[in-house]
Amino acid sequence: MKSSFISSSAIQNAMRLTIRQGQNQMTKATMEATTGVYADIGVSLGGNAARSVDFSREVDRIDTIKSSNSLVTARMESSQLGLSKMKDVGDGLVSKLTALQGSHDPGSITVAIQSATSALSTMMDTANTMVNGEYLFSGINTDVQPLTDQTTATSADIVTALNTYATGLGKGVSDLTGDEMETFITTMVEPMFSEANWTNATTGWSQASSQNMTSRISNSEVIESSTNANSEGMRYMALASVMTSALLGQDLSSDAMSTVSKQAISYTTKATSGLVTQASQLGLSQERVKKSNDALDAQSNIIKNKLVDLQGVDPYEASTLVKTLETQLETAYTIVSKIQQLSLVNYL
Repeated sequence: MKSSFISSSAIQNAMRLTIRQGQNQMTKATMEATTGVYADIGVSLGGNAARSVDFSREVDRIDTIKSSNSLVTARMESSQLGLSKMKDVGDGLVSKLTALQGSHDPGSITVAIQSATSALSTMMDTANTMVNGEYLFSGINTDVQPLTDQTTATSADIVTALNTYATGLGKGVSDLTGDEMETFITTMVEPMFSEANWTNATTGWSQASSQNMTSRISNSEVIESSTNANSEGMRYMALASVMTSALLGQDLSSDAMSTVSKQAISYTTKATSGLVTQASQLGLSQERVKKSNDALDAQSNIIKNKLVDLQGVDPYEASTLVKTLETQLETAYTIVSKIQQLSLVNYL
């Protein structure tokens, strides 16, 4: 009878190879059990890998649009808050001017002037608001502060024009009638706040662009996503405030003063109406963004479900494979350890 031998070194090397292969399989199975998708898409899907890449790219594109939409929404929400604040101060100014209609005592005049000054200050501060490094009311000139306060110069121009106007009629300012004051306001003061004068590069109030920002909110939709300080709402607010401060401080007759307050109320009402229109236009854009996001979410969910069908693995099967490989590796480690402990010394 002939005996043969088995090399312990060969067994040990075989076990090492088994361990290496088991570790690689373990890494792959653990990744698939954790992520729920194939560890190597190309190997697992073969010719369908291109579809998987296309689906993933489309999901990323949708996420990019939604991220952009969130910035657009934040800008429009902040603009809405600003417009609402300006409307509130306009309503307050109307209240003070209405009270002045019934009483022209110095106290009421002072309150009306202070209210006009405060309303203009609030409008200026709000119109120059920045969000995420962009001016909200600059139109497409988002890096330029929209409004510069020209109250002092404009008030001086109004007073100078008033004196010239009265002189031309052969009267003093205190002798002007209500009709004459109305003519002065509509023909000389109101044109000072026309869009051309408002945006004059040298003497104007505004450096904003009358062109609003546009944003793509889906593959096929582009909306106006901002507003600007050149609107009638803000110009009429400035007109009412500056006119009130400049003219109520003059020595006017009761009739002329009533006309000033009446015209100021009219301009302020136009201002608040204009601000509401701006807010409504932004509201329509906000609604379109919301609907676009809903459509994008639905589209993304459909594509993600297709990706799961294409790339997905059975997490239970992957977890079971991980446990099986753990057992095999532990067994292999034990065998290798036992072989390494073999020695002829133990048998001599």
